[in-house]
Amino acid sequence: MSDYELLTQYTEDAYAKADRIYDCPSCQATIRTGEPCFYIATIEPGQCRRYVCASCHTHYGKKRATSQSVNAAQRKSTPNPPPVVAVPGSSHARGPDVRIPTSWQGSSSVTPFAGAIGYSSQHALYAAEHERWGKIAYSSSLAETIMLEITAVHEGAGACKKRGVTIGNICEGKKDVDAQIDAPRLIELALETVVPKLRKFGGEFIWCVEEFVIRDAAWVDLSGHPRSVPYFYDQCLQPSRKGNKSIFKSKQFALMVVVLEVQWSEYENWLELRAEMSSEHAAADTAVSRNVTVTVSTKGTHQRAESFSHAAADTAVGCNVPSSKSATTSLAENELNELFLPSMITNNSVTVSTKRTHQRAESSTLCSPDWDRLKEVLKIGGSANLNVKKVFGLQNENIQFHHIPTHAITDLLQNAQYHSFSVDTAESSIGQLTIDTSTEGFIGIGGFKTVHAGWLTLTASPRTGLGSVPRHKVVVKCPFYKVFPTATKAGPYKVGRFALTDELPKLFREANVLYWSKSLLQLTYDFIDCSIASSPESPPFVVPHVRFVEASLALCHSQGGSKSGAKSGSMRAAFLLEELIEGGDDMFLKFIHNMDANPLLDELDYGYDIAEFFAFTQHVQYVKTGQLMFISDYQGSTVLLTDPQIMTDPSVSNGFDIFGDGNIAESISNFETQHACNKYCKWPAFGLKAFVKEVNDENDKEVNDNEVEVL
Repeated sequence: MSDYELLTQYTEDAYAKADRIYDCPSCQATIRTGEPCFYIATIEPGQCRRYVCASCHTHYGKKRATSQSVNAAQRKSTPNPPPVVAVPGSSHARGPDVRIPTSWQGSSSVTPFAGAIGYSSQHALYAAEHERWGKIAYSSSLAETIMLEITAVHEGAGACKKRGVTIGNICEGKKDVDAQIDAPRLIELALETVVPKLRKFGGEFIWCVEEFVIRDAAWVDLSGHPRSVPYFYDQCLQPSRKGNKSIFKSKQFALMVVVLEVQWSEYENWLELRAEMSSEHAAADTAVSRNVTVTVSTKGTHQRAESFSHAAADTAVGCNVPSSKSATTSLAENELNELFLPSMITNNSVTVSTKRTHQRAESSTLCSPDWDRLKEVLKIGGSANLNVKKVFGLQNENIQFHHIPTHAITDLLQNAQYHSFSVDTAESSIGQLTIDTSTEGFIGIGGFKTVHAGWLTLTASPRTGLGSVPRHKVVVKCPFYKVFPTATKAGPYKVGRFALTDELPKLFREANVLYWSKSLLQLTYDFIDCSIASSPESPPFVVPHVRFVEASLALCHSQGGSKSGAKSGSMRAAFLLEELIEGGDDMFLKFIHNMDANPLLDELDYGYDIAEFFAFTQHVQYVKTGQLMFISDYQGSTVLLTDPQIMTDPSVSNGFDIFGDGNIAESISNFETQHACNKYCKWPAFGLKAFVKEVNDENDKEVNDNEVEVL
């Protein structure tokens, strides 16, 4: 509401106090002093309001997208400020004791102070409160909102320690957040969003939430920001082209719930301890089950149970220790019951007293199931049928798993084994892949690949990445070609599969492009971190933090016997496995095409700020690689990216086909003329020079040739 002068408040009609021009773009009429003027606002958050004439007000009033005038809205529900409360004092009172609503701190009623005389210190806040409630009266609810992306990260990852490492896939988006929100409420919102997911991720581990630190994308601790001061609001204000006033533009900001290095180390130690305890108890269970040759009496049974209970209790560890039934006395009792309750064991004569067992049975009461509920469940359960199509649609494959790693660009240059992605059997893993080929499991189809849902289980699970948990959800991609019924190659088509000799090179090339893209993106963030660290001032923007999906190449092997001539263990198929991008098609965006160096999205579209950042990364990569290469075809969500393309200078390929068909030579040749520097490129600490000096002209005049600067 800071864009317009408030003419009057809480009146039935509003009249102009000075001559001015209507804000309606259609008529541009002039309002004279004393004439009525009408204030309108749209229902779209962040949309500009305006004063219009009477005829335009009637026109807008008939449109559904336009809200009622402020005077009509006030007649229905006016958020007037609470009345001034006069506190009666003694007979010598010189004035009322004014109470301000925001200073009540949750009090439901005003309790006058006995003997209060004159004006209190709170009377000074009345003018500010009057102005605040006046602004609320003339603005729609939550007209100015922002979007938040809240992520859980942990410290202690070497070079990446500054930004933290994402914990699992814990990342949640929030829309329509009040732009006036302050730091304490942001901290509360971040913890409410992330802590339940973090507890689910950590299982039985007890997190110390009080030690969590909430930081923004610039790694600033929010706890040091004052209360009641909007945290992100100033970053949403942009100068208006029509004057010196600022306009509000909704943006997306990032918050990170940071687990400190000390607590994360405790969590990792807890995981190791749980794994050790599980293996020890599994070995103990095996030994007990295999070595049972006993002749005992009731007395001996109790003695052994008691000693076993003490032995199990000695293994218990206090504080944050993984709970295990096999590490408690209850497991000892269960094992003893299984061993000694039977009256006969093969090749052993065991006599056990059952007196205590009968006493327990007499003391407990067996409750019959609810008759109506049992009848209903019997009807449902008895009539259930197997979904044959869904079962037959599951394709199980024994695979050899080849992870696509991320290496620094210096390692790619210095080590010959890192020049490209390699399929090394010594560094691979064995596992099983389940592909849902049914209609329900079909995710989509692109121009060259089909996408299905799948589950990955590795024999030796890594600590992070794909396959770190059993039945890890993955995306299974496979190349295809279109089979048309006629020679015209138009209309409906069928999906054809390549022969393995053609399919495997295509998938390897996709994996190699992703391999190089990860290194280039890491080079970009290293450049950003170095520039920010060496700059005396923080950047005037939030640096987005994105990454490419974790991926791998899966080689499927035949089990033999399915086809004549097929050898057991021979390779029969290949797939590209990728991390699942949550949100589906609603969250998937195409930011930059490989034929253009500018964002595909419009300025008001969701994700435009991220698209601008990707255009900046192309500028950085183009300069830092000596104009040889950059990443293009940015697509995915605002957190995870997939299916990139590497663009190289024609001198690199030298006529050969490198990095696939999407590597278009004209894209890098025309980069300097197509690229338009944005706010990221223009920050002085980055030291990037514009290829073409842009002229800020509202009439979109052509750029003068004399204003060209060459790097």
